[in-house]
Amino acid sequence: MECKRGKLAKRIKLVTLNAEGIDRISDLITEALTEAGTDRRDVIRLRLAIEDILMQWFDVLGADTHCIFRCGSRLGRMYIEILVSGERCDPGETEEETGGLLYSNLLAEAGLSPVYSYREGRNRLALYLPKPQRMNPMIQLILAMAAAVLCGALCQFLPRTFQAAADAVAEPLFTALMGMIQALAGPMIFLSVCWGIVCIGDVQVLGRIGRTVISRFVTGVYLTAGISALCLVWLFRPGNGTAVEGENAASQIYSMVLGIIPDNILSPFLEGNSLQIIFMAVCAGLVLLLLKEKLPALHALVEQMNTAVQFMMETVSRYIPVFTFISLFTLILSNNLSGLSGVAKGLLLAVAACILWPLIYALAAALRLKVSYPLLLRKLLPTYLIALATASSSAALSTNLDTCENKLGISERVSRFAVPLGQVIFKTGGAVGFFVLAMGLAEYYDVTMSILWVVTGVLTAGLLAIATPPVPGGSLTCYTVLLAQLGIPEEAVALAIAGNVILDFFMTSCGISCLQSELLLASNRLGLLDKDRLEKS
Repeated sequence: MECKRGKLAKRIKLVTLNAEGIDRISDLITEALTEAGTDRRDVIRLRLAIEDILMQWFDVLGADTHCIFRCGSRLGRMYIEILVSGERCDPGETEEETGGLLYSNLLAEAGLSPVYSYREGRNRLALYLPKPQRMNPMIQLILAMAAAVLCGALCQFLPRTFQAAADAVAEPLFTALMGMIQALAGPMIFLSVCWGIVCIGDVQVLGRIGRTVISRFVTGVYLTAGISALCLVWLFRPGNGTAVEGENAASQIYSMVLGIIPDNILSPFLEGNSLQIIFMAVCAGLVLLLLKEKLPALHALVEQMNTAVQFMMETVSRYIPVFTFISLFTLILSNNLSGLSGVAKGLLLAVAACILWPLIYALAAALRLKVSYPLLLRKLLPTYLIALATASSSAALSTNLDTCENKLGISERVSRFAVPLGQVIFKTGGAVGFFVLAMGLAEYYDVTMSILWVVTGVLTAGLLAIATPPVPGGSLTCYTVLLAQLGIPEEAVALAIAGNVILDFFMTSCGISCLQSELLLASNRLGLLDKDRLEKS
């Protein structure tokens, strides 16, 4: 039975927490998720994650503990709850090095925000299910764009008074929607980055494996974005600013780097300075991670605020097709669609770069590890094709894990930690795609691309790619922030959204494929790579 109008039938079951009880709860979860219209792959992934949590509770609380399963709908939002009496046992604080991070990333990749709490002697885990999509979001965006083009073209044949009236309605509405998104953008990016650091779980996880993997992830994102900018900026019209040299350019870049440190806590949010917001988020996340046991109330507050802001963004994201229609329709009415060669050039170059980088990464891994390049490409291809066909990292997660462990010979100690984490932050395709498309928009709107502009763009695109919130509409937020940071008019967001419909497939597949090659090199450096399995056909 499928869920109708976002409703989930209410049910309550009391189950003993033992092997049979865990199987029974898993079956109940599967039934509820299926009824709620959850994708089959996500149902399997969520069942495994919940079973892992229940096994932790079983080990800590004992076999005679009673467990309550509840599901239903509140205020139109579907939920699943699991309650177990006993001492506090937060699944995110598991002693196993990678277990907590793995389960939280599995749930996040499926589009769910798990909420753990401990009240009145009971452990509670709640999952809030998104409403089932009646239509693929990508199809909705394409239809919205087609409708905007059609309506805009029809308006060109109507009297001037009608066009003026339509513009008087559409333009203020576009401004209001942009204001709403920008108001959410700062807090959402801050909380997403901060909570992402906290979810690493423990400082010990940032040990030998964590430091190596995370540092390579950050370096890889900026390496790809920087080299792409250096090679491609000359294909646009950089403007007179690129002639700035010597002490002036160095001084400007130095000032920009120091400018990342804000004067006070409020100004970055009031001014929309994304670099300062992300800097503060990193600092706050590290403090919470280091003082996790001493600041439980603040830890819980950040978690709850992150859940609330992401819920608001998920609500706003349902109307992204409407926003796309209004923004593109407004752009057509303003007669600014002539001469879009720069935008088309930016899109094509971004796609080309996203196709080329996985090949370069694979070649670097093959040369470093002295393995056959064609053989390595064949092993990487299945995961790449899934990501390319779906534009979804979550759809490729299981294949990614299987390829890393069984075909590439990467140790589970690395893959079980680094693959879920890498799919969240190692977004080489996102950094490249964001910035190259921004260069096309800058050329169209005649924005001078100085050396300082390019450095700022690379830095911002890399940070936004890493910080892209794992919710629908997250990339839309990133475009609004990036274009504002680079001085590109806000009406360019409509063109960015249109280009992203195509670019998203290539950015996702680029990041996933580069991640596998990067993990090969990281595992080899850590001495955790099975060379025999890697070289096996």
